[in-house]
Amino acid sequence: MAITEAGGWKIGQNLAEYARAEGAEGYDVHEVRLCRCATCGGQVFGLLGDLEQHAAQRVCRGCGEEHFIADSGDYWDGSQAGIMVCECDGDGDEEDFNIAVGFSLYEGHDGIRALAITSRCVACGQLGYWDDWMIRGGDLHLLNLA
Repeated sequence: MAITEAGGWKIGQNLAEYARAEGAEGYDVHEVRLCRCATCGGQVFGLLGDLEQHAAQRVCRGCGEEHFIADSGDYWDGSQAGIMVCECDGDGDEEDFNIAVGFSLYEGHDGIRALAITSRCVACGQLGYWDDWMIRGGDLHLLNLA
Protein backbone atom coordinates (compact mmCIF):
# COMPACT_ATOMS: atom_id res chain seq x y z
CA MET A 1 0.00 0.00 0.00
CA ALA A 2 1.33 3.42 -0.94
CA ILE A 3 1.85 6.27 1.45
CA THR A 4 -1.04 8.73 1.15
CA GLU A 5 -1.90 11.99 2.84
CA ALA A 6 -5.03 12.77 4.87
CA GLY A 7 -5.59 15.95 6.82
CA GLY A 8 -1.97 16.98 6.35
CA TRP A 9 -0.65 13.70 7.80
CA LYS A 10 1.06 10.85 6.00
CA ILE A 11 -0.82 7.55 6.29
CA GLY A 12 0.36 4.10 5.23
CA GLN A 13 1.34 0.54 5.95
CA ASN A 14 4.94 0.57 4.70
CA LEU A 15 6.98 2.01 7.55
CA ALA A 16 10.30 1.04 5.91
CA GLU A 17 9.40 3.03 2.79
CA TYR A 18 8.51 6.02 4.95
CA ALA A 19 11.79 5.80 6.89
CA ARG A 20 13.78 5.78 3.64
CA ALA A 21 11.82 8.75 2.28
CA GLU A 22 12.37 10.83 5.43
CA GLY A 23 16.14 10.33 5.72
CA ALA A 24 18.30 10.80 8.82
CA GLU A 25 19.88 14.14 9.74
CA GLY A 26 19.57 15.16 6.07
CA TYR A 27 21.30 12.02 4.77
CA ASP A 28 19.89 9.14 2.73
CA VAL A 29 18.79 6.08 4.69
CA HIS A 30 20.52 2.89 3.50
CA GLU A 31 19.30 0.37 6.08
CA VAL A 32 15.95 0.14 7.89
CA ARG A 33 15.26 -2.04 10.89
CA LEU A 34 11.65 -2.71 11.84
CA CYS A 35 11.57 -3.06 15.62
CA ARG A 36 10.64 -6.43 17.07
CA CYS A 37 10.77 -7.41 20.73
CA ALA A 38 13.66 -9.82 21.40
CA THR A 39 11.71 -11.39 24.27
CA CYS A 40 8.26 -12.09 22.78
CA GLY A 41 8.54 -11.12 19.10
CA GLY A 42 5.96 -8.35 19.46
CA GLN A 43 5.90 -5.46 17.01
CA VAL A 44 3.74 -2.97 18.95
CA PHE A 45 5.42 -0.52 21.30
CA GLY A 46 5.11 2.59 23.36
CA LEU A 47 7.93 5.05 22.80
CA LEU A 48 9.65 7.28 25.32
CA GLY A 49 12.32 9.75 24.40
CA ASP A 50 14.48 12.65 25.41
CA LEU A 51 14.73 14.89 22.36
CA GLU A 52 17.49 17.05 23.88
CA GLN A 53 19.73 14.05 24.63
CA HIS A 54 18.70 12.20 21.44
CA ALA A 55 17.78 9.08 23.35
CA ALA A 56 14.80 6.78 22.92
CA GLN A 57 13.40 3.71 24.62
CA ARG A 58 10.68 1.44 23.32
CA VAL A 59 8.40 -0.59 25.58
CA CYS A 60 6.84 -3.76 24.20
CA ARG A 61 3.07 -3.84 24.56
CA GLY A 62 3.10 -7.63 24.56
CA CYS A 63 5.44 -8.33 27.47
CA GLY A 64 6.53 -4.95 28.87
CA GLU A 65 10.20 -5.41 27.93
CA GLU A 66 12.10 -2.11 27.71
CA HIS A 67 14.76 -1.61 25.06
CA PHE A 68 17.00 1.37 24.29
CA ILE A 69 17.27 2.22 20.61
CA ALA A 70 20.85 2.15 19.28
CA ASP A 71 23.19 4.00 21.66
CA SER A 72 20.38 5.69 23.64
CA GLY A 73 21.25 3.88 26.87
CA ASP A 74 24.56 5.76 26.95
CA TYR A 75 22.73 9.10 27.14
CA TRP A 76 19.53 8.21 28.99
CA ASP A 77 18.71 9.55 32.42
CA GLY A 78 14.92 9.45 32.02
CA SER A 79 14.29 12.77 33.77
CA GLN A 80 13.29 14.59 30.57
CA ALA A 81 11.66 11.63 28.82
CA GLY A 82 8.39 12.31 27.08
CA ILE A 83 5.94 9.88 25.56
CA MET A 84 5.06 9.65 21.90
CA VAL A 85 1.41 10.34 21.20
CA CYS A 86 -0.66 10.38 18.04
CA GLU A 87 -2.94 13.17 16.85
CA CYS A 88 -5.76 10.66 16.33
CA ASP A 89 -6.41 10.24 20.05
CA GLY A 90 -6.14 13.80 21.25
CA ASP A 91 -6.11 13.02 24.97
CA GLY A 92 -2.33 12.90 25.43
CA ASP A 93 -2.34 9.25 26.48
CA GLU A 94 0.43 7.04 25.23
CA GLU A 95 -0.52 5.17 22.06
CA ASP A 96 0.64 1.99 20.37
CA PHE A 97 3.11 2.17 17.50
CA ASN A 98 5.08 0.10 15.07
CA ILE A 99 8.59 1.54 15.07
CA ALA A 100 11.37 1.54 12.49
CA VAL A 101 14.90 2.89 12.69
CA GLY A 102 16.50 4.17 9.50
CA PHE A 103 20.28 4.23 9.32
CA SER A 104 22.42 6.38 7.06
CA LEU A 105 25.74 4.68 6.37
CA TYR A 106 29.07 6.16 5.36
CA GLU A 107 30.32 5.59 1.84
CA GLY A 108 31.47 1.99 1.62
CA HIS A 109 28.90 1.08 4.30
CA ASP A 110 31.66 0.68 6.90
CA GLY A 111 29.94 2.72 9.62
CA ILE A 112 26.73 4.43 10.66
CA ARG A 113 26.58 8.17 10.08
CA ALA A 114 23.11 8.94 11.48
CA LEU A 115 19.84 7.34 12.45
CA ALA A 116 16.18 8.33 12.48
CA ILE A 117 13.28 6.87 14.45
CA THR A 118 9.97 6.64 12.62
CA SER A 119 6.63 5.26 13.67
CA ARG A 120 3.21 4.14 12.53
CA CYS A 121 0.20 4.54 14.83
CA VAL A 122 -1.52 1.17 15.14
CA ALA A 123 -4.95 2.81 15.58
CA CYS A 124 -5.02 5.14 12.56
CA GLY A 125 -1.98 4.32 10.37
CA GLN A 126 -0.47 7.81 10.71
CA LEU A 127 3.25 7.84 10.00
CA GLY A 128 5.51 9.95 12.15
CA TYR A 129 9.09 11.06 12.62
CA TRP A 130 10.23 10.98 16.26
CA ASP A 131 13.87 12.06 16.26
CA ASP A 132 17.18 11.71 14.46
CA TRP A 133 20.79 12.12 15.48
CA MET A 134 24.36 11.64 14.37
CA ILE A 135 26.13 8.52 15.60
CA ARG A 136 29.32 9.53 17.35
CA GLY A 137 31.32 6.34 16.78
CA GLY A 138 29.68 4.97 13.66
CA ASP A 139 29.56 1.48 15.16
CA LEU A 140 27.82 -1.00 12.85
CA HIS A 141 26.67 -3.15 15.80
CA LEU A 142 24.01 -0.48 16.44
CA LEU A 143 22.12 -1.83 13.40
CA ASN A 144 21.10 -4.72 15.64
CA LEU A 145 19.92 -2.43 18.46
CA ALA A 146 16.92 -0.86 16.73
